[in-house]
Amino acid sequence: MPGGAGPRRRGRTAVNANAAAAVLALALCVFGIGVVRARAGQQVSPAALLPADGEAPGWARQGELQGYEGEDLYTYINGGAEIYQEYGFRRVVVQDYGNASGRSISFEIFEMEDTAAAFGIFTFKRSGRGRRLDLGGGGELESYYLNFWKGRFLATLTGFDESAGTVEGLVALAGAVDAKIEEVGRAPELVDVLPSEDLLAGSVKYLRGLLGLNNVYPFPTARGLAFRDAARGLYESGETILILEYGTAEARGAAWIELRSGLEGSEGFERPTDYLADAVVFKDAKGRYLAFGQAGSRLVVGIHASLSWALATVARVR
Repeated sequence: MPGGAGPRRRGRTAVNANAAAAVLALALCVFGIGVVRARAGQQVSPAALLPADGEAPGWARQGELQGYEGEDLYTYINGGAEIYQEYGFRRVVVQDYGNASGRSISFEIFEMEDTAAAFGIFTFKRSGRGRRLDLGGGGELESYYLNFWKGRFLATLTGFDESAGTVEGLVALAGAVDAKIEEVGRAPELVDVLPSEDLLAGSVKYLRGLLGLNNVYPFPTARGLAFRDAARGLYESGETILILEYGTAEARGAAWIELRSGLEGSEGFERPTDYLADAVVFKDAKGRYLAFGQAGSRLVVGIHASLSWALATVARVR
């Protein structure tokens, strides 16, 4: 599936329209307060945000509404729940939609702990190769797979073919939910620390733990990597910038001692010596140079196939 692995769905039985409405009403009680619009600070039910029949012209609900909270997510997603938990997961609702042409779309709305968590899981799931959409805080459509985030919610819509009708349905259903969420939020401040010049669109990843970090760069050790949050950006000349936030300069200093020791003890890294710079540099098993710099509470890593480029890259962040 484009943009990331999707969950494996359980089978469900068809219900008639009256039964579907009853299930939805019950879900509004179980999964939260059934209000129409999601405002900042309110305990809003994700189920209340789902489009009603015909709200996206030609599309109506099919089958049962499903919902999962907390640790129950592991019963819904096979092998992929951990990353949602790392970002800060609360609950998800799942509803199928269909149209008269027999096309189907699966709609998932994830409620995360805060806007940073919603933005983060959005950046994790998007590929960066799809079409950018003006939905919520940001959206991406790739093939028959659409993600957007707004406030503390992530919406994921999956079609089952790439026909024009399905794609139009994806956008229409997503737009109906976008209109209901008044809570907006913004990307975390750490993302703004990434230099904007030559930053590749869609390449930013916001991270909250080792699972996310290992997806963008797999360090061979966990020592020194108990960061608060992190941001990764890719650049037109092949550079990667990784910024790890530790909260205080003291915490960053202690973490750097641990991380440096772990890399020095790893067989997959070596220390080049033919350079003049303040940064500490390692070379990994793929021939990439990692230049490390320290800026207050942050550890900055510049990664490039060229030593001089890696050094120049880390120097871009202050």
